[in-house]
Amino acid sequence: MTCIAVVGAAKSGTSALFAAVRNVGDWLAIYEMNNERQLAFLTNHPAPQRMTKILVRRVVERNLDLTAFDKQVYLVRDPRDMLISWMLFRPLLHGSARDDDFWNEFLAALRKKEADPASVSIADLEAIYLRRSMDMPFSRRLKRGFFDQKQVLTQYPDMHVLRYEDFLDGKVDAVSEYLGIPIATKVRLGEHSGYNERSKSAGGWRHWFTPGDVETYRELFEPQLAKYDYDLDWTLAADPQINPATSSEYLERNRNRPQLIGNGPEQFLPAEKYDEERFAVLRSGVQDGREAAMIELALVYLRGVHQPQDLAAAKELLEDAAARGNAYAMVHRGLGARYRVPGWGTDPGPFFSKAASVAGRKRTDQIILALDPAWRQHVLPAAGKARPFAVPTERIRLQLADGLARAKALRSKLQERVGR
Repeated sequence: MTCIAVVGAAKSGTSALFAAVRNVGDWLAIYEMNNERQLAFLTNHPAPQRMTKILVRRVVERNLDLTAFDKQVYLVRDPRDMLISWMLFRPLLHGSARDDDFWNEFLAALRKKEADPASVSIADLEAIYLRRSMDMPFSRRLKRGFFDQKQVLTQYPDMHVLRYEDFLDGKVDAVSEYLGIPIATKVRLGEHSGYNERSKSAGGWRHWFTPGDVETYRELFEPQLAKYDYDLDWTLAADPQINPATSSEYLERNRNRPQLIGNGPEQFLPAEKYDEERFAVLRSGVQDGREAAMIELALVYLRGVHQPQDLAAAKELLEDAAARGNAYAMVHRGLGARYRVPGWGTDPGPFFSKAASVAGRKRTDQIILALDPAWRQHVLPAAGKARPFAVPTERIRLQLADGLARAKALRSKLQERVGR
């Protein structure tokens, strides 16, 4: 049995190595592990081949124990290129793409730099981030990344370290031997994560940095560069060129990419939103173990969107996501039981109780109350199984159970006092 963890900072090449391993054989995967529930699911699963990609920040801040992985690979990358890659990726995250003021100012600065690379520095672009409160200072983010890396590699000294530049150059014999898998470096990421791919090259920083940027980052970066045998030559390109396809056009191309919605409040999209592109995103997400993709595709099967309704496939996907500790999947399974979806059982209580053990009772109540009307609107007309609320509702059951527990605790305290 093989259980592999691919670890590294954001934009260090972890997605590429994940895809390279994932494409060889049949793997039970989690694309980006975030918590201990997913960790327990993967490391305890009986599947013979299991793997995940984990950002080093998650390992540190959530104290994830990697000892159950028998193979661990850490990706490092030239921090100069990593800085550029992160700067051009960050606008696509956390709602930044919907901030028109930030977006327009940042794109205008990028286009100016594309026309004349020396006219705009990294510091100028960073100032737009800071002015719009989009991110912490770049140097602070990078220092934190170096600290996280040192902490993890110290804790796991046998972790195999791979330079992303060696991966790009096809120098993967050592990591292939370590993993026991033939690694193909010409890989394509799944549609759900394809926007991670930008230039797939090294050394682009020489066209992006200005002399002022060199002075800003030299002292911070050189220890990292020396440690992993990177070139300490900071000479910039004599005739710098920035390709819009990997800069402003990359951002514009990905600004409105399909978003996975299975882990948020918007759980049901109108049927007309489901075209081949979105189905491809969902299928690749399911293959890579993305719970949000599992939930959304399950709801598509449940509703019979552009295809025959498949209740068994929907149930299987939700149960897979629930087994990974996903509260939304547990609530959906409970709603399926509440409304008597054929083959889904008739008692929603255990599913809602399990969700409460994961997300907390109050949060679970909120999820149930948010998703139930959407079920009535989108699922029940397709399933033809509309039923009234169960009596008592699961919210009342949870409240009654909590009240009973409080009463028992109070009675125990009173008995103790009487005994004294």
